[in-house]
Amino acid sequence: MFRKDLLVRQFEEFGKFLAVVFGLKKDNKWPELEGLINTSAFKYTNIEIKEAEKLENVDLIETLTQKHSLKEPNLKMLADLLYEKGIGYSKQFKEEEANNDFEKAFIIYEFIQANSLEIDFSLDMHFKLTALKQLLRR
Repeated sequence: MFRKDLLVRQFEEFGKFLAVVFGLKKDNKWPELEGLINTSAFKYTNIEIKEAEKLENVDLIETLTQKHSLKEPNLKMLADLLYEKGIGYSKQFKEEEANNDFEKAFIIYEFIQANSLEIDFSLDMHFKLTALKQLLRR
């Protein structure tokens, strides 16, 4: 019961955090968005975003799940943060950084989709996977 309450509270807190992220996106405050994600990612995912960005795509899921012990909820949050940071990079014309974050988000979303039950279907994740396929030209 305690673990469930902790997860619910973490999701609620992450939702509020994303509202701030979306506000910065709406106001085109890309450097601030990047800074906020950089300083807050560890709180929600147990890995620094800069560290995640440096991981090799080939071993990404294995490293995140085994070395960093990330479970599905944390993986989803990390993918969301990488996606949003990738958007910020692309708006600042940092295409290489954007593509790196988009690739990692795509890999994580695909892993979650392949390993989740149908009842765990996320329309948001489906939308982001579709957008990433277009952004990455797949």
